[in-house]
Amino acid sequence: MAGGFETRRFRNQLLSNLSDDDIGRLLPMLEPVPLSPGQVLEAAGAAIEHVYFPESGIASVIALDGVRRRMEAGPFGWDGMSGLAVLTCADRSPHETVVQLEGGAHRLPAAALRDLMDRSPSARRLLLRYVHAFAVQTAHTALAAGLAVVEQRLARWILMLHDRTDGDELLLTHEFMALMLAVRRPGVTVALHELEGKALIRSLRGRVVMRDRQGLEEFCAGLYGVPEAEYRRLIGGPDATAAR
Repeated sequence: MAGGFETRRFRNQLLSNLSDDDIGRLLPMLEPVPLSPGQVLEAAGAAIEHVYFPESGIASVIALDGVRRRMEAGPFGWDGMSGLAVLTCADRSPHETVVQLEGGAHRLPAAALRDLMDRSPSARRLLLRYVHAFAVQTAHTALAAGLAVVEQRLARWILMLHDRTDGDELLLTHEFMALMLAVRRPGVTVALHELEGKALIRSLRGRVVMRDRQGLEEFCAGLYGVPEAEYRRLIGGPDATAAR
């Protein structure tokens, strides 16, 4: 990055892709905060006061029905942000956003983000591209839920989390995986055993270790990859922005 921002680097791809002028507007209001598992970043039906841009860790947008049944609509980490409703001129959402894996983020008042989008066409274009990329990801989650067996859905989900973490180890309980996939816990156990039997992962108590990423992608049989390619096309990735 140029000028006085050479020493200020963001891993978060949305912040990293903003212009220096746009970052200059936001920087006084960006607050580094920790992310803790189970932390609610956005409550269903509540006005969104702040948005979060993770630098590490993972959060999930959770869809709820009228009787509070829950299923993950999609995860995000350094690739994205919370508060998509703010980007589409709304002030709240029927979904909730909850931290899955601990990490850290930059918190920004929602009003500051609205002001930036009003002032900066380039920022508005970037953030609306992210809305589109997340919508594609959500559509493919629905596609997987309708067409895939549990083992393939779990494989896709593990790949999506692996994309957003460092290393090959994910701290995940069976209960949490069952919640994210909206299946019973025994179904997750069977699915993990199948993936482990194929030497694709190693399943330990509270942990999943990636062993064969290429094999896991092939096991998904086309259900993984399209949203990821669309994100790279529209926004890029760590390697693309590191050269800026």
